[in-house]
Amino acid sequence: MDESELRDLLEQNHSMSYGWALSCCHSHPEDAADALQEAYRKILEGRARYDGRSEFKTWLFAVIRNTAAGERRRN
Repeated sequence: MDESELRDLLEQNHSMSYGWALSCCHSHPEDAADALQEAYRKILEGRARYDGRSEFKTWLFAVIRNTAAGERRRN
């Protein structure tokens, strides 16, 4: 998948992704925005890679969940 396709998929799923990040961050909007931004950064920099073994949304939500958990541990 090239970067353009990846960006399109991220844009298509953005509103659901923010809702999921908000849930993962216990309804703290600033934390959710930070976690989502970091998850997007991981994806676009290639530190998290979609391998096609699951639906894109399932994979994306796992990246967001793991990123939010990592942010909570760091803080």
